[in-house]
Formats: sequence, C-alpha cells, structure tokens
Amino acid sequence: MTIAIILIMLGAGVGLWATTRTRTARLAQMARLNGCRFDKEKDTVTTELTAGRLEFFTLFFHQYQNVCTWSDNLAFMRVADDNIYTDDNPKTKPLKLTLFTAELKKRQFPALKIAPIDSLFAPSQYALMKTNIPAVDSRYRVHAPTPAAGLVLTPFLIGLLKTRGNMYLELNDNALVYHENTCISVEDYQSFRFRAMQILHELENALIKMEKTDPASTATLSPKPQDEAELRAEAMLKALCSPREAAGQKEGSGFRGVWIIMLLAVLLGISLLSWFALNNWVQR
Repeated sequence: MTIAIILIMLGAGVGLWATTRTRTARLAQMARLNGCRFDKEKDTVTTELTAGRLEFFTLFFHQYQNVCTWSDNLAFMRVADDNIYTDDNPKTKPLKLTLFTAELKKRQFPALKIAPIDSLFAPSQYALMKTNIPAVDSRYRVHAPTPAAGLVLTPFLIGLLKTRGNMYLELNDNALVYHENTCISVEDYQSFRFRAMQILHELENALIKMEKTDPASTATLSPKPQDEAELRAEAMLKALCSPREAAGQKEGSGFRGVWIIMLLAVLLGISLLSWFALNNWVQR
C-alpha cells in the first residue's frame, strides 16, 4: 500500500513537472518575466480593420495560440503562434508559424510586401518590384504599389534580406506583420522578438526621415475619403465660383435697390395725388 502511494505521488510530481515544461507554460512564464499579457488562445492578433488590409490575414484560416501582448509609445505589439489551415480537409495538418504584429499609434507605413519566392504567401495582387540586388531578387518577391515603399528598404533591412531567406514582412497603413516562415522554438523566442522589434524601430526611423523630407510620401493600399488632390480641386472650384457668386450677389443687390426706389416713388405719387384730390374737393 505504501509503495502504491509513493508511486502515485511520484507520478503526480512527474506530471506536474511535465506541465511546467510545455511550450505554453514556458512562454507564459517568459511573458510574465517581460511584463507582457499572455493568452492561450485569441481570435485575432490585430484589429479587424487591420486584418482586412494585410494580405497575410486574408489568405487561409488562422488560429492563434500563445499570444504575448505588450505596448509602448510607438506601437501595440503581439507575438503569437499561428496555426494556418490551407484547405477545408480536416485531415490536413495546419502550417505552424510564429508571427510578430505591430500597430503604430501615430504614423503610417507605405504599402509593402516581401515574401520568399517559394512561400505560400508570395503571390500578391499588387505590383512586383525589382530591387536590382541579385542576393535579394533571387530569394524574395517584393510587392510595392507606390514608389514610397522603396524608401523603407534601408541598408539594415537589405542586409537582412541578403543574409536570410526566410523573412516575411508586410506593411500597410499603421500595421506590420513579420514572421520567418517557421514556428520559433522557446529557446529562440526572445531572439525572434527582439529581431522583430529591431525591424520595427528601423522602419520608424525611416518614416521619421521620410516625414522630414516629404510629409506626403507614405501611401497605403486602402483609399482615403479625400486625398490632397481632391482637396486642391475643391479649393480651385471654390476659387472659380466665388467671383461669379459675388457678381450675382452684387447684381441681385442692385435689382433690389431699383425696386425699392420705384416702390417709394409710386407711394409718393399716390400720396401727392390723394392730397391734390382732397384739396380740390374741399374747395368745391
């Protein structure tokens, strides 16, 4: 009996130790040490509006686990394990990736998408751009609908693209998604997180430089209600219409003045005729 109790206690202890060594438990502990919020599962790792703007989230079905969340003055950020289901077959095993997302609080990115040539996420509806750097063009497909996107390809990012063949980076509006086409091990988790944050800060510095040289240089893939050209067109139309409206107002004012004078003259004439007729009637 004693041996059975000891075996049960040993089994419970081993089971408890095993649960603390799972990926979820270790990532949860790491999140606490970094002062981050941890969720075992979440429906989304960005706002719905952001998810609709980034092509990565519109392809296939995504299920997020081990979600680590934190923020600073720059952005709202998450690292999560993404289970990606590429078809409706329940027997198909999901593709597992660890991804980093960020949503800037004050700035916007020019639209850009970079993916390995052989990646499931490489195809895009947007224009393909060549960097004319063989080490990059031979490994990646770069999609950039506006010239401004080329301005964020800093020497630091180009250096990463030259030396690494597994990066996926997509920017649009205030959002960023980055992953390395693999599920990052717990041992490499912190390195991945800091590498992604380094890329984010590099992009922030590029945006600051762009704003100083040309505040209108960033562009997104989502149309705005009114752009600068439309505002200029409206101002021109107002400028063209104003003289005519002013002339019309003056002309209307002139007509009103003439009518008032004529009305006063008629009233004065009636008064004189009444006075004349009244005097003649009294004398008779």
